[in-house]
Amino acid sequence: MANHKVRRSYKKSRGKSQSWFKRGHVGFSRQTPQEIQNMSTSAAEDSQTKRLSVREAEDVRHAAEDINGATLPYQLRPQPQNEEREDMAELDENIIVNIDCLHNLVREVHKQSCSKPCVKVAVTKRAGLCVTVQMKCSSCKYQAPPVNLTDTMKKSRGPAAGVLNDMLVLPVLKSKLGLMDVSLVLSCLNIKAPTQALLQRKLNNMSNTVSRLNEDQMMHNQQYVHRVLQLSGKEAAADVQFDTSYASRSQGGFEKAKQSFAAVIEHNTKQKLVLSTAIANKHCASKTCAHNNCSKNFPSQQSIASSERHLLLENLNNLDKKKILKIRSITTDASAQIGKALRDFNSKKSSNIKHYHCFIHRLRTLEKKIRNIKLDSKMLGTQDKTNYIKMLASGVRTRVRMELQNLKTIKSNDGNYFVTRSSQALANIIPCFSNDHSKCSKASTVCQHHMSSIGKYSVKHLPYGQHLHLSNTDSSRLKDTISSTFDTETLQYVSNLYNTNRCESLHSTIFNYAPKFTCWKSNFSGLCHSATHSRTLGKGRATVILARAFGIKVKQHSQMYRNLQHIDKRSTYHSRRKESFQYKQTRYFLRKRVSNLPLLKDSLYSSQPSSSAGDHSYGISY
Repeated sequence: MANHKVRRSYKKSRGKSQSWFKRGHVGFSRQTPQEIQNMSTSAAEDSQTKRLSVREAEDVRHAAEDINGATLPYQLRPQPQNEEREDMAELDENIIVNIDCLHNLVREVHKQSCSKPCVKVAVTKRAGLCVTVQMKCSSCKYQAPPVNLTDTMKKSRGPAAGVLNDMLVLPVLKSKLGLMDVSLVLSCLNIKAPTQALLQRKLNNMSNTVSRLNEDQMMHNQQYVHRVLQLSGKEAAADVQFDTSYASRSQGGFEKAKQSFAAVIEHNTKQKLVLSTAIANKHCASKTCAHNNCSKNFPSQQSIASSERHLLLENLNNLDKKKILKIRSITTDASAQIGKALRDFNSKKSSNIKHYHCFIHRLRTLEKKIRNIKLDSKMLGTQDKTNYIKMLASGVRTRVRMELQNLKTIKSNDGNYFVTRSSQALANIIPCFSNDHSKCSKASTVCQHHMSSIGKYSVKHLPYGQHLHLSNTDSSRLKDTISSTFDTETLQYVSNLYNTNRCESLHSTIFNYAPKFTCWKSNFSGLCHSATHSRTLGKGRATVILARAFGIKVKQHSQMYRNLQHIDKRSTYHSRRKESFQYKQTRYFLRKRVSNLPLLKDSLYSSQPSSSAGDHSYGISY
């Protein structure tokens, strides 16, 4: 019999094949026991690594933009975030019911047990918007027990209270609606409004709650920025911006502003989170108060304009006391108080916080200075000097911004490279606008005159679409204005090209909640904290958190929760839309059209200043 070779099977058992694709499987390679142990250890560590969310990954990438060749955690797959689906269960909501309609409903129901119903529904107890009703039938002598028509919530002391009165105060803290406006809305709906004393007392309690929530949220923001900086491979020291705003209220013979607000906002993430806030207030609701622990925290004899220094030191001390995040640099306007306060803080705390000036403020100053120049040169044709200098100022401001932004992207080991190149580029702007491009190839990063042969060069940005035809005197004055506004010292202060736009945007939100023309004696601090909390989390989510912290049960299938969620979605949509290139381009052309209205032929608009202020001065001298 011939010997047949036995065919060998390479199929593995089912138990072995199940372990092939598991983490730590060594396969068929020959490894030492030490290597196998190291693999199992690294696998255990990987299993404990927390994946970043999409927002965290974006913030880490934004914080590490100036790191070249670094392997960052954001290069891993971010944790996908599932959108919250709406619960299709029956909605939990409050409705407005007329008392006569409620009487008819009860009578129709009572017909089933009474042949001749004579029903009367009366309100037996009223506590603000919360009412208790009772039904009586004079025919069958039936008397139902009192029924509370609103939800209640437990209090730390006393019986459970109606929830509607507390919910009524929420829009006061989350919008520009005032207590008198709430009473007006209820009156128009034919509803008896709660007393002003009750609403004011609840507003004071809720202001304390939202202040505590915002303090906790700002501490969480500090921890979040600290984590993002660590993941980006940087030192846990943030670059921040600081600015102060003042609440103005007309008071004859006295200083208008009596309250001020200041915030510290970080630069390192895309979210631009608020790290700390401080408030100065000269008002107190009580006439006999000793001002030891009340809303007044700034002396009446001092000018509120000097509170900027006080608020900066308070914010820096609060951040230093938390020991969570260090401050590497701070960007402010060119206020003299800030520089002195920062030097005092550095010497006292032995720190080295760098001081930078707002880049946008310097550009505004440059544009104002150029607009104030009185040109001696003769205009060509129908050109108007006022419009000419206005367009020239706008063109110079844009050119300065583009030159400095382009130079900032160039990496160099020379510490003075940015200042040196910026000085050369700014000195070349007026010659370049005057059609002298002899130095543009070396000094400018914007001029495209060398590409005129292929149609890349344009003069549309210049006044009336033409090169400058100015006298030597006017050209020298323009050069001196640019060089004095952006001298060597100023260029060092704006070398990071940071701005305080987020602080100004936050101030706009705050004075939308607490209008400047209103005097807030008790709740100015609460409104500021509420605006900051809403700016960080979104108005809808912040309102839900505040309501739950105050004891209001906001269910996910309630109408309140869905409406607030829709508000946040709509706000997110508009924020993304405004960041698109199409929106920015449309806004630019619309603003350009408005600014060019005086240039239109036979236009009704005039570029000269209006005399209406002088016509209606009534002899009053200011």
